[in-house]
Amino acid sequence: MTQPAAFPLPVRPGLELVPTTPAMAAPYFAMVERNLPRLARWEPWANEPQTLSGVRVYLAWQAQGLTSGTLVPLVIMLNGEVVGSCSARIDPADQVAEIGYWIDEAHEGAGIAAASVGVLVDHLFTRGDIGRVQARTAATNTRSRALLERIGFDFEGVLRSSQRLAGRRVDMAMYARVAPDAD
Repeated sequence: MTQPAAFPLPVRPGLELVPTTPAMAAPYFAMVERNLPRLARWEPWANEPQTLSGVRVYLAWQAQGLTSGTLVPLVIMLNGEVVGSCSARIDPADQVAEIGYWIDEAHEGAGIAAASVGVLVDHLFTRGDIGRVQARTAATNTRSRALLERIGFDFEGVLRSSQRLAGRRVDMAMYARVAPDAD
């Protein structure tokens, strides 16, 4: 049985995870725009033109997913400023969550992403309806892979040529953690 979430999710003083809403479209869009060149190396969506209205529609769709229980869409807030994204797609039938995350380049290297992802994963396991949390990252994305390993994810293998990125196929590394009572 899914337990109601107490949002925002505190990470550490001044740092919290807050559900996305269309009202935060402007700061979210600004963050996306600042980071597009860097994100385009790893994210297929970042290779497409972004617009404020498109971000507003996307955030509204995410909010609906939170209501329906198929998404846990969160932004990383540092002292009231949007500095990243940390979310999960939920497969209720298999009780699996797949996480995704990224941090504003200006805030890389401060442990914000790792701490935020760790809190999201803990939240997912305390819901009571998730038995596995997984993440896929480009096999060449050493920073993302190190983050997952640092917070206790196990490397499960490489999914060869499994994602299309900027007109080419890339290998994806699969990582997962299972619920503590599933071992």
